[in-house]
Amino acid sequence: MGPTEREIPRFARNDKINYIFPSLSRPGQPGMAVDFNLRRCCMNLKLGTSIGLIAGLLAICVPMWAHHGNSAYDEEHWVTLSGTVTEFIWANPHCQIFMDVKDDKGAVANWAIESQSPGILRRNSWTRTSVKPGDQITITLAPAKNGAPVGFSGNKMGKVVFHDGHELKMDIR
Repeated sequence: MGPTEREIPRFARNDKINYIFPSLSRPGQPGMAVDFNLRRCCMNLKLGTSIGLIAGLLAICVPMWAHHGNSAYDEEHWVTLSGTVTEFIWANPHCQIFMDVKDDKGAVANWAIESQSPGILRRNSWTRTSVKPGDQITITLAPAKNGAPVGFSGNKMGKVVFHDGHELKMDIR
């Protein structure tokens, strides 16, 4: 070796290293030689890390793709309610209509009705001012299975009919 050349220490080389394991040998025989390839070990470590990261990413992202279902609503028995709008919330993920509805005995119940997203409603000619507090509307919805004054009106059957007769649907996706 010249004066500027240095020998690379054995642990830093990317070549095979032979280790002798005396504990693996039998009495009277020399130790067992085992080849240990640093480059292969490093690649296996990178592969294992990559697989672990991908699995972790999938475990986190898959639930984000899921969307809630409508299992809380009785979509077999749609009802039509008439009442006065108290509030209309134009926001993601679903717009909300709140309205006061009188039952047969004259008692007023405040219903919370979930509709579609603003994007879907916009494609169906809705705007954020389509429904205003004080509007008299008739709405078709799937009521909650537990009897609460809550419903979903974002299906093909869901629609809002105003006092003057014009209607807004929610069926165009």
